[in-house]
Amino acid sequence: MGDFATDILQTLGVRLPKDYAGFMEKYHKKLSEDPVHTESWLKGLGSPGFVMGTTSAFRSTLPRFGTESLVIGYLGIKTLIVNKAYEEIDEYLMVDCRDGSVHSVDSFGVTNPLASSFEQWIGPELLRTTLREKYTSNLTVIVFADELKAEEARLKLLKLQREGFIELEDAVVVVKGADGRVKTHQMHRLTKKGGAAGSITGLIVGSILLNPLLGVVFGAVTGAVSASLTDVGVDDHFMKDLAASLKPGSSALFTLVRRADPERVADECFGMGGKVLVNSLNQEREAAIQAFLDGTKEGGE
Repeated sequence: MGDFATDILQTLGVRLPKDYAGFMEKYHKKLSEDPVHTESWLKGLGSPGFVMGTTSAFRSTLPRFGTESLVIGYLGIKTLIVNKAYEEIDEYLMVDCRDGSVHSVDSFGVTNPLASSFEQWIGPELLRTTLREKYTSNLTVIVFADELKAEEARLKLLKLQREGFIELEDAVVVVKGADGRVKTHQMHRLTKKGGAAGSITGLIVGSILLNPLLGVVFGAVTGAVSASLTDVGVDDHFMKDLAASLKPGSSALFTLVRRADPERVADECFGMGGKVLVNSLNQEREAAIQAFLDGTKEGGE
């Protein structure tokens, strides 16, 4: 790639936000040269060539397109009503290099804000994608504002496993007592293979209990996740780093699920409470799990 930030500065005259520059330095080889026609590795983001070529095209065709704006990906097709008729146009992803904010921008140059920073916009999906690459089973982390709730939830899942409604690869409870001491309760002792050290704490600071998964620390995503999720079962370093950020008097349940009957799991855990920190499958599954924990509707695995 060379120095992408330098190339952008020389070619387009803008300085990249640090979080986006760091992301491209780490992941540019995984991104599509043509995300308009070929699915990209992550949320429609394009390669360095796509960014420079598409941004140049926007500048030449849309005189009002900001000189500090950079088109970094493709979001898909949206439908507009033009002269009482439906018209489909392309929608792209843009970063404003003045403040690092992320926006959608369509073929007419109309923009809408998406996030205050690239890190905020990409963080949750980057974490899910990384977890999917490291775990074959579906990883879910749920945090409870109570020392006993995580164990209660695990007992329900173990009951479902005995009944044949779920198959668990691992289910670990981490408790942080009122005195700040952390205890880990394994479902069973697995044989580890490796265990590279690394900190993932930055991923979860500010997102424990009742807070959404925002403000993800980009360095932790790009480095420590891949280093620390190499063990069989839920990685010990992952759990310890998360436990350091738990509030005293709370607990967390880590599960690796090979298969499950979503309806039976939802019935058993309906209304238990807790906050879904992450599910490795997708954001929709996170929302479904959160819904049945809240007791609002049945969710998924």
